[in-house]
Amino acid sequence: MSDPITQNRLSMRLERYLSDYRKKNSDPLSRKEWDTVWHVADVARTDNCLTPELVDDVRIALDKL
Repeated sequence: MSDPITQNRLSMRLERYLSDYRKKNSDPLSRKEWDTVWHVADVARTDNCLTPELVDDVRIALDKL
């Protein structure tokens, strides 16, 4: 998954989810889950090893907010 185009697309999806997260009001318990999955995905993005599964975990956490 280190293909630059794939990494860029996954990174763009993460940025969209972050933007949506900032628009939501959420309870602290949901934010904890978000913070955990966001941190893992952000580290993977920095290391250029994002996977669709990590990005989906972020989306799922966002949907729970």
